[in-house]
Amino acid sequence: MGEENLSEIFNKLYMRREEFRRNVDRLRLMLLDPDTLFDGDEALTLFNKVLREMGFSETDKSFLKPRKSVLVKAAEVPEPPACREERLGIDLVFMQPRIDVEKGNGLRRVYFCKYMRGDKEVLEVTLVFGDEDRLPSGSKLDLWYDVWRLIAWGRLQDIETFYIVRKESTYEIDLTGLQLILRENLGVRKIPPIGSGGKGYFEAGHEYEVEVVRGDKIVVYVNTWNHALSTIDTNPRLVKEVFTLDNVEVKIGSRMDVENELSAIKYISEIPGI
Repeated sequence: MGEENLSEIFNKLYMRREEFRRNVDRLRLMLLDPDTLFDGDEALTLFNKVLREMGFSETDKSFLKPRKSVLVKAAEVPEPPACREERLGIDLVFMQPRIDVEKGNGLRRVYFCKYMRGDKEVLEVTLVFGDEDRLPSGSKLDLWYDVWRLIAWGRLQDIETFYIVRKESTYEIDLTGLQLILRENLGVRKIPPIGSGGKGYFEAGHEYEVEVVRGDKIVVYVNTWNHALSTIDTNPRLVKEVFTLDNVEVKIGSRMDVENELSAIKYISEIPGI
């Protein structure tokens, strides 16, 4: 089943069936509302009801190990970055393993947001991938994983953000995370770092790293199945697909803008990690 079909089924059920919508909303409340108690047994029961409504088999705790995603509310809500529409001044290239692209997880769109943070000029780069598959695409486990993403993130697309900061003759590629503030309850959702930490495609990467590049050509490798990044290729034996700013869609926008465009879960601000 393709990502569009799965999202379409989910969204139609959410719009047309009250019980389905109620179950999804209850799960999201437990996950995303700091003031709501999280109950793992109830979460599993609700998730299985959602799966049944979609025509899929049930799962158990061996697969679904959910945890609360938002623990605290924002003490204050800062103004989100205001993106300046300027030329980038750099040549940016992305290399992604072909086996990942062939699963439907290829890089679809690149967003840029240039702004000042303190005394540093920051270029925030957000990548949108078709999906994220740690399991065989189209398998029962993959379907469960995708349905959970539709509930917890409100989207199937995988979104990753990093920062480029110029330091005289070099660029710092900052693979830290960031924080998103939910519009509805001001909960703070922490987005983990996305450095690959030397891991290969069949591993998951969530490392905080700052890498230095000389010159105006920056090559970023998508190294892992969960799209952790590095300027170093950890999969030299895997054939790559090459994405440039000429063969992907390019838009202006912050991570918050991207989430609000693609996700059913909405945000009011973001706090850059850099």
